[in-house]
Amino acid sequence: MKKYDIVKMIKEYLIVTLGVILVSFGLQYFYAPNDIAGGGLSGLALVINHYVPFLSTGTLVFLGNLILFVIAFLLIGSDFGAKTIYASFALSFAMDFMEKVMHSYALTTNLALAVVFGTLIIGTGLAIAFATNASTGGTDILAKILNKYTKFNIGRALLMVDLFVVVFGAITFGLNKGFYSLIAVVINGLLVDKVIDMIGKYKQKKAAEELNEEKVA
Repeated sequence: MKKYDIVKMIKEYLIVTLGVILVSFGLQYFYAPNDIAGGGLSGLALVINHYVPFLSTGTLVFLGNLILFVIAFLLIGSDFGAKTIYASFALSFAMDFMEKVMHSYALTTNLALAVVFGTLIIGTGLAIAFATNASTGGTDILAKILNKYTKFNIGRALLMVDLFVVVFGAITFGLNKGFYSLIAVVINGLLVDKVIDMIGKYKQKKAAEELNEEKVA
């Protein structure tokens, strides 16, 4: 492997790590302490954790991801699969670290604020991962598959998958919190597409600038 390829790979994994940290922070400091199951395997983990409290959300996310790793490799590719495995392990570790070591707590108990700020942080983190051809695992893998084999944008695909989790969240935590979870899922789907589009335009602009510099040189 060339030095350039190694540097590029390290840079991509660092970017994925940033996305994972943002997702973990949003989940542990906004969603989890307010019982907001905002979709995804992490949202489903919050529901299961409610009924089986001795299993942490991080552990449940890890176990759930094992089922979907093979699908990621077979249907999407090894690059996406490898990054997704890394991101899911990192997400489980980060969530458990914030929960057990940092003793994460609700930065706000206002459900509306928790949804808005939590979704902004989580959606940005997910978009960063998707833009680097990765995901945090779980239902994000299903959304990526829908995105690859249909005409759905990644955000809309994520929205469709997450609605399933929201229903179970509403049954578990009540219609009031289920309503806020629904809002979180809708905002998240729209935000992911927006941030990915912004990142794509930035990459195109940067590539054009580098090409112009080469021509000048």
